[in-house]
Amino acid sequence: MTIQPTMLRPAPPRPGWQVAVGLVLTLPALVLLLTSYVEPLYWTVTSSFRKFSGIRLTGGEGVGWDNYDAAYSQGLADAHWFALSLAVVPLLLVLLLAPALAWAAHAGGTWARWVVRIALALPIAAFVPVAIALSLHGSSVRVAYWLGTFGLVMALAATAYLAALRRRTLDSTRSPVPAALVVAGLAVLTVLAATLQDFTYSFVGGFGSRDDVTPARIMYETSFAMMRFGVGAATSMTLLVPLILLGVIATLLVILPGTRLEVDPAPPSSPPASKGGPPLVAWIVGGVLLLGTLGAVWSGLSPWLSSITDSGRDGVQSTWVNTWLPPVISTLIGVTVAALAAFGISGLRPLGRHSEWLLMPFGLFLFVGAAPLALRNFAAGATADRLNSFLGLIPPSRIAIPALFILALLFRGQAQRREVLLQEGHRAPWTGVLLPALPMLGLAYVATWLVQSQNLIWPLITGSGDHSTAQGVLLQEYTRRAYNPATDSLPFAQLMPVWLLILLVLGVIAAQLLYLDRVALRVGLPERDHPRAPDQLAHLARQCAGCARRPGCGCFHGRWGAGGELVRDS
Repeated sequence: MTIQPTMLRPAPPRPGWQVAVGLVLTLPALVLLLTSYVEPLYWTVTSSFRKFSGIRLTGGEGVGWDNYDAAYSQGLADAHWFALSLAVVPLLLVLLLAPALAWAAHAGGTWARWVVRIALALPIAAFVPVAIALSLHGSSVRVAYWLGTFGLVMALAATAYLAALRRRTLDSTRSPVPAALVVAGLAVLTVLAATLQDFTYSFVGGFGSRDDVTPARIMYETSFAMMRFGVGAATSMTLLVPLILLGVIATLLVILPGTRLEVDPAPPSSPPASKGGPPLVAWIVGGVLLLGTLGAVWSGLSPWLSSITDSGRDGVQSTWVNTWLPPVISTLIGVTVAALAAFGISGLRPLGRHSEWLLMPFGLFLFVGAAPLALRNFAAGATADRLNSFLGLIPPSRIAIPALFILALLFRGQAQRREVLLQEGHRAPWTGVLLPALPMLGLAYVATWLVQSQNLIWPLITGSGDHSTAQGVLLQEYTRRAYNPATDSLPFAQLMPVWLLILLVLGVIAAQLLYLDRVALRVGLPERDHPRAPDQLAHLARQCAGCARRPGCGCFHGRWGAGGELVRDS
């Protein structure tokens, strides 16, 4: 049986409660978007044309474009080119190596996919950029960045491509090429956004020098070392403009092709195996690519992993609470609000097939990290006297926009599948939309917490003394050792305890095998699960004729179109 695409024409009517609840669930996210992103953006724009004399960054006299002239006279253009040069190797990975490895794993069958997913679990769990950058300090910033991010980029890109290659059934006629192209486009945009605002590798690798700087490092040093906050705001604007443009393009890639995630209930399907077993070419290609990838991953992670248990000298400040607990608060708020908005937009779909356009305001800031808006958040902390306190260490972002997009894609896929089932005359409760998203919600909480806890620039700005984080203490000890080479080892253990790394690796493996291996990324029209014969549909339509105009009716009223699509009569 060949599964055909389904066309919902016109869109099924939605009851009033579904529209109202969907919009209400989106409202908290919009409010937090205004306070966490829109207002800081406005402040940064206006501050880039002012000169400040106080540390609270209030008032200031207008200086026109002088701040921008000063920023570019300090080498800002070269910093942008250097940041983009960091993207060369990651772009090659997401466009060539990752899709090739994903194809080999997909063609090799279930065991090949599982081997690849297990092998790439460590670089996902070992997200400790400060420790990795410090352990590779002997290399140039470019080499350290390429080695330190090699495994993470490969693992995330290969996982996305595997989702694009996944098929519902062995005889499915849907081509995976459009979905793979969407993955490639989103991966390229993500790489460019990440390298443009890199701070960790440039700051750690450039200790004591002005070489190999990125715009984020120029912003930090100009603002907090030279106290030229207006020039720092101008530097931030040169990051925000391209990041917003990249976010708009990514949002269009999500909306226009109908990009969505679906959780298939059946075991993952693979190409039919030959009589001799899985394709030999796929296993050979996959084995060579995987071994090369693991070699590069080990080159980047082994210097840090060999010192992961080092606790440093006696008397080093304990930073467990300051490092790990503040991100818990921002994660609980940000991901919860994002999940509610994602369900309201793409689960309840209040605007029908146009619902995903509600993602556009959030898409403007999809790629905006901590660095471009750090000045405004610092000014707000100084005004409220939150600096150098536990509250000041809480990351300023109150909504996790990447989590919102991923969950919205998943709700979109599950909601569209529910609509198809309803039009085919099957029962389709809301649990089919909500339950498959729960594991993804858990992954969003853990990933957001891990990323925020390993951020460098915000703790450097807001925490010192008794409120230092593991990143700050590690950099202090590194500076101390530079003047006293005989000092003890660096306290890497505070950044990522061994027991936590082991738990994260096991969690990533479990998520990959039990959940992500069933997640598919698809574009275009949804597919029919169990199409009925034309005579069954005609009989069902006659049975339901009495309620054909009831809003929200779950019965099927329609016919098969000439092109094989499902046409819903109004």
